Amino acid sequence: MIAIRFAVLVAAAVILFVSPVNSASDSLEDALNSSSALYEQGRFQEAIPYAEKALAMAEEKFGAENVACAALLDNLAALYEAEMLYAKAQPLYSRALDLRVKEFGARHPEVVNSLINLALIYDALGDYGAAEKMDARATEIIEAGNRQS
Repeated sequence: MIAIRFAVLVAAAVILFVSPVNSASDSLEDALNSSSALYEQGRFQEAIPYAEKALAMAEEKFGAENVACAALLDNLAALYEAEMLYAKAQPLYSRALDLRVKEFGARHPEVVNSLINLALIYDALGDYGAAEKMDARATEIIEAGNRQS
């Protein structure tokens, strides 16, 4: 499941940061591709520096508060999660959630993945109350969207 989430996150980051508009980001693309390739090979520790580099470059280029950085925060957090470094993943997932909430609002479907990511991390850390809160918030957003459909 983590591998699928990571692949989706990398694909989203590549689309966001490696478009013709951002063609000057060749090294950002290289960092994303390197982290993705290493992740797919199960070489998580080796992928982490590339994910860190991609995040740092995007923050420098777009600003650390830009919602587009949320996907890169998720990528790095997913690598930490794969290495069972849950305490390192948690603040990154939290920051991604904060960026999405700030940009889209607390009840927007864009925040659901962040809530689920955090629920999984809190569960792994043994903070079942926090995990349950994240799950409940995600479920509430999903159900509200289903009622509107």
